Amino acid sequence: MSDPLSQAWDFQLRAAADQDEYCRVPGRSWIPPILEDLVLAARNTPLSRYYPFTSHASLRFSTGPRWWLGDGEVLAHAIALVPEGHYLVHTQASPDRPPTVELETASAEEALARLAELAASSS
Repeated sequence: MSDPLSQAWDFQLRAAADQDEYCRVPGRSWIPPILEDLVLAARNTPLSRYYPFTSHASLRFSTGPRWWLGDGEVLAHAIALVPEGHYLVHTQASPDRPPTVELETASAEEALARLAELAASSS
């Protein structure tokens, strides 16, 4: 049996593939079908030590599996999907402040590298 972190990554990868399949149908969604590539690449970075989840067309990370119950904290950094098929790395220091754009790129690897840098500098 795999550990909870590995299970979370497996689940997120399946969910990302399902979302991309749904979004490939023209006119069904504004979300570009690029989430699976992002999750797959993220699993091979230092970000794999966090629990992944999606929220409003963004890939986010937390330090615990049930952050909504207080079991872990959500990282202030995330990667949003942009309609043009890009990844937007952003930071939101607090819920009452707008996010700060850190990088917009068409490369999942570049977005993840920047997010990993931000996560490392804030831990």
